[in-house]
Amino acid sequence: MLEELALTGSAILIAMARVSGLIIATPIFSSPNLPGVFKIGIILSLSFILYPLTNISTTVLSMSLLSFTGLLFKEILSGLVLGALTFLFFSIFQTAGQLIDVPMGFGVVNFLDPNMGGQVPLMGRFHFTLTVVMFLMLNGHHIIIRALAESYRLIPVGEFILTDKTIEQYLYWFGETFYISVQLALPVIAAMLLVDVGLGLLNRAVPQINVFIVGFPAKIAIGMALVALGLPFYLVLVNKLFAANGKLIEALFGIMKTLR
Repeated sequence: MLEELALTGSAILIAMARVSGLIIATPIFSSPNLPGVFKIGIILSLSFILYPLTNISTTVLSMSLLSFTGLLFKEILSGLVLGALTFLFFSIFQTAGQLIDVPMGFGVVNFLDPNMGGQVPLMGRFHFTLTVVMFLMLNGHHIIIRALAESYRLIPVGEFILTDKTIEQYLYWFGETFYISVQLALPVIAAMLLVDVGLGLLNRAVPQINVFIVGFPAKIAIGMALVALGLPFYLVLVNKLFAANGKLIEALFGIMKTLR
């Protein structure tokens, strides 16, 4: 009886390590705006639900303290890897917003965001917040929990190993996410370039007009209008990334297959 109780406690602790790593690195769950008690509640709840999937044997009970600490460290790392990849997908919209901010003239309007731990661009924060709302509407948090549950099948407890294929996967998805960011921001960047050319021609034709005074509100108005017009395409992109069969779940399962 005592051995069974100790085994259950060890399984919960091991599950808690992987869940904690994922929660720490995932943008929504790691937000400083969420109370610490709420985060602890999520970690404990998921750990109690998922601990049967750990499938640990009684050999865990005979491990030394140092070996068991090493096992917990591996589990935390496996959760961090999954959370970091999820963060990479959220950074698509933060990066796109930052690329949009500079040509629109919002490059100097950065503000302190406790969620990101530093200064963030205005449009980047707008896109990120909208993404979080859409992510929750699409039940994206269910996808993360599903990936976490499946991770115990693809990455058994104690078998976490970073391989060359893992690095290749990360580099691939880093390139893909940055490419999507540029695609998302390119229409506004191109429009701002045309506005700059038009203002330059206007300055040559009518030198008395101060193009700096005229151009600043014009670029903001045109940029905001383009962002508003692009929202339907933006929502389609969010759905493509975070839906039940989207790119995020493909990336998570792809990276898990390389971690053993």
